[in-house]
Amino acid sequence: MKILVIDDEEALLEVLGPSLERDGHEVSTAKNGEEAFCQLEKGDWEIVLLDLKLGDEDGVAILQRTLSRWPSLIVLIMTAFGRIEQAVEAMRAGAFDFLEKPFSLSYLRIRIDKVHAHLNLRTLNGMLREELGRTKNVLAGSHPLILQVKDQISRFAKVELPVLITGESGTGKEVAARMIVNESNRSEKPFVVINCGAVPENLMESILFGHEKGAFTGAYAQQKGKFELADGGTIFLDEIGELPLMLQVKLLRVIESGEFERVGGDRSIRVNVRIISATNRNLEKMIQNGEFRSDLFYRLNVLGLEMPSLRERIDDLPELVDNILENLARDLHRRLEKDPSLIPILKRKSWPGNIRELKNVLERMAVLSEDGIICGQNLVMNSWETNQGAGNLSSAPEQLNGWNFQREMRWNEQKMIQMALEKAGGNHTTAARILGMKRTTFQYRLKKMAFLNTDTTEE
Repeated sequence: MKILVIDDEEALLEVLGPSLERDGHEVSTAKNGEEAFCQLEKGDWEIVLLDLKLGDEDGVAILQRTLSRWPSLIVLIMTAFGRIEQAVEAMRAGAFDFLEKPFSLSYLRIRIDKVHAHLNLRTLNGMLREELGRTKNVLAGSHPLILQVKDQISRFAKVELPVLITGESGTGKEVAARMIVNESNRSEKPFVVINCGAVPENLMESILFGHEKGAFTGAYAQQKGKFELADGGTIFLDEIGELPLMLQVKLLRVIESGEFERVGGDRSIRVNVRIISATNRNLEKMIQNGEFRSDLFYRLNVLGLEMPSLRERIDDLPELVDNILENLARDLHRRLEKDPSLIPILKRKSWPGNIRELKNVLERMAVLSEDGIICGQNLVMNSWETNQGAGNLSSAPEQLNGWNFQREMRWNEQKMIQMALEKAGGNHTTAARILGMKRTTFQYRLKKMAFLNTDTTEE
């Protein structure tokens, strides 16, 4: 941890600094308030050890000034014997804890460990709040299909059996897995995620099971695999349908025996891991084609959970949009409000990317909105797609009646591209990323609309 010690006793600084550094901490010292604030400005400190008596300086005043400028800092007060009243005053001013001088190094280590645990808990709480936001986005709504999913999650959390989560991309399969874990007895144990489709085949075995030093070129040290890291907790195998057949056999053995060997090793390692897997592929069809083992499928699919597509629960769209915009407003630190035209137009879209696509579309519109009003007419052209087909406006809302559709879409596209270029400072790559386009597609549309000029940059 990064620790700043503020004390005017030279002898104490000479002892504390080296001792804490030997414990693995990064330590700096200051003898007065001026030195302390210079040090605080330079580094990203986690703990401040502050003596309440710094010559003629008031330690409580330094504490208050410090916390007003860096409110997340943990300040431990050091105070002489018999000055508990001052320590109490400092605690009321925001100090985390106090140490009464003289104190032993072992006692200081105990207090620092307490701070470390507190910071870990703070980080965990932040992660859980973010996760709760993502969960609200995906599982909001009252459609019978999503209510059934919530009920199954609660039921599956109470047992230790493998779960196979199926559904289209973007429906929230990993969120469902995390909810199962959070409601289970393994909630405080490791939750290890691996995307089987994102790891090269020649590295997958090492990633899953680890390797010994010298097992292959580049294996300079022993490395634990995901299953070892997940011992006692849960491993989430996303895109399990992408797992090579050779590794399917080894995964089956782990499920059946709880044992495996590292690559290049001959010692069996035993773990206690619950397996949750997910896929957007039809594993039963893959079995028929010889691409997936039937025995592994039945081991993984003891409990099955199917995530509904957004199309199947389109009536939940208003609540989903509200939750997404609420989180976006918090992240962007601005007020966001949906226009009445938004929901009717969004409901006409087929949403092949499901909740993930909806979130991406709303994020893009929120970033590009100048007044914070998320308006249906401002949908980017490449995200316009209706359930009935682009040319069918029979169920369009009243405000679409009388539109020259092509003219309006060209105008909106031009406006969005202009705004993206302005926000990107003329950079084509950044502007394309803002709009969710490939750079080549973005430049094609620029040329088509005669937008290309000498003021924009190519890279």
